Parts: sequence; structure tokens; C-alpha cells
Amino acid sequence: MAGSPHATLTRLDDQPRQSHIYPQHNEASSFYYLHSGLVGLYYLQENGKVCLMRLFTPGDFFGFRSLFGDMFYHCSSRVQRTASVTRITPHQPETFLQHYPALNLFLIQRLAQDLAMAEKRLASMAYERSQQRVLTSIRTLYARWPGYDFTWREIAEYAGCETETAMRHSRTLRQHGLLPLEFSAAQG
Repeated sequence: MAGSPHATLTRLDDQPRQSHIYPQHNEASSFYYLHSGLVGLYYLQENGKVCLMRLFTPGDFFGFRSLFGDMFYHCSSRVQRTASVTRITPHQPETFLQHYPALNLFLIQRLAQDLAMAEKRLASMAYERSQQRVLTSIRTLYARWPGYDFTWREIAEYAGCETETAMRHSRTLRQHGLLPLEFSAAQG
């Protein structure tokens, strides 16, 4: 795709922590490839609460749902750890993926994986107690993204509960030996 007549590629290096790649509800005209760093996908609810939906690591594409018909970003993306990304802006989004069938297949497979993960989390929210969701979230976050110091707020958002609830449950989980002694969330 480098030098593609079908898209404009823009390299965005050293994006600082907390900077936005794109905001929720903006018209989607581009998608992104993450070279380095960590990017979070956040959903802003009508009541003003923010929910961490997903994290992207090097090698991930994100923001590409618009290629399959949704012309607005359903969430905001924000840099969690200094990141370098490439913004890919198709000249004709409706035909772009026809020129790159391998990318098309890859993105469709990724959508299927994302949907399966979302359905699993939705079922968890509906049927698991908050303490189990906090434990599962801590294990998932630290297993999938080692080396990133998650805040209690991020853990709570991922678990679908309040920050104070996640902290309270973690104390109980630690007392029962279910959390590693070296586990500690960053403040914030």
C-alpha cells in the first residue's frame, strides 16, 4: 500500500500520552495502523462516564469500521503510551478494499474477533458479579498488555464498575490470595 494511488498515508510519530487520535462521533474518513505504543478505545456515555472498550498494541489496525459502512467513529481513541501511527485515508472508501483483498479479509476477520470479544464482555456484565469482573479484568489487562501500569479507573472502566468498587474488590481478592502480591494499579 506504500505509495498507494488508492489512499493517502500519513505517519504520525511520537504522539504523546493522552492525545486523541480521533474523537467519538466524528465523521470517519481514515483508519490507523499502530507501529509503536499503546492506544485505548473509549466510549463516552450520555451521563458523561467514560468506558475503556479495548486497547491496541503495535501491529493493530483501528478505526476501520467505517470501511464497512459506519461513517462515524463509535468511540474515541486516545494514546496510552507514546505512539507512532500511520493514518490511512482512502480516496474512495467504497472501493478501497477491492484493491487490497488480503487486507479486506484480515479486517473482516478482526471484526469477527472483536465482535466475539464484545459479546463475551457483554455476557460477563450481565451475569458475573462485579468482584469476578474485576478479577477477570485485572488478569486480562495485565496478561495482554504487560508492562503498562493500569490505573484503578482504567481497570474499573474495563470491568464495568466504579473505581471505588474495583479498589474494594481488589483488597478482598488480595486477602483471599487471588491477586499476585506484586500486583498494584497506578493511582488515578
